[in-house]
Amino acid sequence: MKKSALACAVTAALLSGCATMGGSPELVECLQPNRRVVVEVGGIKIKPPPKPKPGAKPAKPGRQPVLLRAMAQGNSAWDFGGATLKDGGKAELDKLLKTLKEGAGRDKRPTNVGSIVIAGHTDRLEAADGKDTLDEDRAKAVRDYLVSKGADSKLIFWEGKDAREPVPVTKFCEG
Repeated sequence: MKKSALACAVTAALLSGCATMGGSPELVECLQPNRRVVVEVGGIKIKPPPKPKPGAKPAKPGRQPVLLRAMAQGNSAWDFGGATLKDGGKAELDKLLKTLKEGAGRDKRPTNVGSIVIAGHTDRLEAADGKDTLDEDRAKAVRDYLVSKGADSKLIFWEGKDAREPVPVTKFCEG
């Protein structure tokens, strides 16, 4: 019975992350998807009213709820142990801001933003290093960037999630 429990534990550890422990460069590379900040924007798009029939009252415009999501993730957005937003992360956030202003695809209506929720994450090695506020610092860096690009700071809420919600890693690290 003990052998099967141990085998299950080892298998679960291998499938949920990297196969090695420690701070090797390979492990840092393997865990990089967990070094992220997730931005969720909730708002509405105004639907133009239908054309009124002759002699009828004009209809009111409709409201279409919108939820957009962007992620500044991995080595392109963050250095290991760092909270400075890199160009790759800024590019992802710029795409989100452009979609909010100009719409996407055939729908060119802008989005009226109601809230922006930012969640900062660390990988398990960064969390083990004792940097308790790294996740929050990353979320604040994204908040500051969005505000610098014209987002209303009163609509932005942020939080740090530490390493509690890992991204499943689909490759095994060697080391």
